[in-house]
Order: sequence, then C-alpha cells, then structure tokens
Amino acid sequence: MKNKIMIAMGMILVAMVFASGCAAKPTSSNGVVSSESATESYIAMAKAKLETSSDFTSDFYGEVKMGEDGVETVSKAKVEMMKEPLRVSIVMQDSFEKDTVSSQLYLEKVSDGVNMYMVYDGQWTEMTLDENNAMKSVGVYDATKNMGLLLAAGENWEQISLNNGIVTITGELPAQKVYDISEAGAFLQLAGMNGVDQSYYSGVEAVPFEIQVKEDGTPVAFSVDFAKTLETVMDHVLQELGQAGEDPIYVEKYYISQNFSKVGDVKKIEIPVEARDAINYEKEISLLESSAAAHQ
Repeated sequence: MKNKIMIAMGMILVAMVFASGCAAKPTSSNGVVSSESATESYIAMAKAKLETSSDFTSDFYGEVKMGEDGVETVSKAKVEMMKEPLRVSIVMQDSFEKDTVSSQLYLEKVSDGVNMYMVYDGQWTEMTLDENNAMKSVGVYDATKNMGLLLAAGENWEQISLNNGIVTITGELPAQKVYDISEAGAFLQLAGMNGVDQSYYSGVEAVPFEIQVKEDGTPVAFSVDFAKTLETVMDHVLQELGQAGEDPIYVEKYYISQNFSKVGDVKKIEIPVEARDAINYEKEISLLESSAAAHQ
C-alpha cells in the first residue's frame, strides 16, 4: 500500500439594504455574507474569468494520508502554465515520511507535438507527446481548468465569509458527477487512480470543496478532499484484483489545494538550458531505425 502511495498525496456581516430600493450588496467587512444572489454572482464572475484566462501561476499542495498507521505523502509544486502556445513549468517536492524528493517537469509545444523535459536525481530526459497526452500528464496541476470544473458541477453553495475583499464559498460535488469531474481533472492522479473504469466509482459520496475569489470574480484559491472517493475506488480495484482483505481500506485525507498568484497574466515561462540537452530516446531510436532501414 505504501508503494502505491509513493508512485503515484467571528464577526458576522449584516447586508444593508437602503430604503431607496438598491439591491443588497456585500461589503468588505469581516463575517458571513448575506444573499444567495450575491453568491451566485460571484460564482458566475469566477466562471467567466476562468473561461477566458487559461494562463496562470499557482502554488499546488497535495496531501494523502491513509492506512491504520496514517502513512502520509505530501506533494508541493510551483506551477506556471500558458496554453497558447503550450508551455508549462512544474517544480515539485514530494515528501514521504522522512524522505523528500525534488523534481522538475516542463512542457513545450513544438512542430511535431509537445516536448516533455523531466529531471529526476540530476538526470534530464526528454520525450515527445501529442498535446492531449501531454496535458493529461499534468492534469492535476491545471488549476484554471480544475477550478472551472468544480464551479460548473457544484451544488449546495454557501457563502461563508467576505474578509478583506476575499469571498469564501463552499460547495458540493454531487455523487453522480464525481466520476466525470475526477477523471476530467485528474484529481486522483497523485494516487495513480485516474483512468479506471466508471464501475469502480460505484457508491461514491458527494465531495465537499471550497473556493475563494476576489469581489470581481478573480480566482484566488480552491481546495477539495477526495478521501472518500479514493477509498471507494481503491476498494473496488482491490476487489477486482482479488486482493481485498478483511479490513477495509481507510483513507483519512486526499486533499488538494491550489493558490493562484497570477491569472491570465503570464508573460513568459523559462525552460532551463540544460533541459534542451536531454536525450530524447524516442527520437534516437527512430533515427537508428531509419538508418538501419536505409542500409538494408
């Protein structure tokens, strides 16, 4: 089970309505925010911002805690992403118990696809992917897409605070939408459980999440805990493999959060010079095969 984890982890605000008939409008005071229409307005503005602002920088945090011993994996990353043309930088640090591993991943659109550069333990490698597979490989880090997915599918919204211009809203991903959103956003990627059949999601529960936006709808952060979803999926997978034991799998936490630094204002993403000197084994093999065929 440990290997599976590694692979792959107040003041109340009272809304004031003036006698002139103006609509209720939340202020920037601390506390609980007033109306349902105000909450819907913030969500609508955030959706619009995300639909038109695919470029972003963010701080990613993922925490997986499971098993009787509470084995914990923590993933942190600085993410920069531009989608036209595609260029991505992800600088990661993964901690498992007392061990910490640092790595880097970069994507760059080229004429024949997308080059992926990776460094692990000081060794750079390169491979070329089609754009769809390249984006799948970094799906859990795609903050604008994933926050947009949660906003589009969320229900049972509750605005819980408006502090210093930051609106905090909770929502719930209904059980019948969990599979589609989890797969589309690669939310179970840290546990290596994306891409499984929908049948493994049978019996999942609704998933609570939280978003934060500025008063103009600009995304600030989102967080979500798929612990119960992962627990259900892993239990079904192990049953399918005939490895389910007497004791059920227990996932205490599968928490993901992204805090935005910039949205729609990323000008440039640098790819290290040393990354461009990495060996692209696919291209090398292709050249060798072509050369061998020419001499036959």
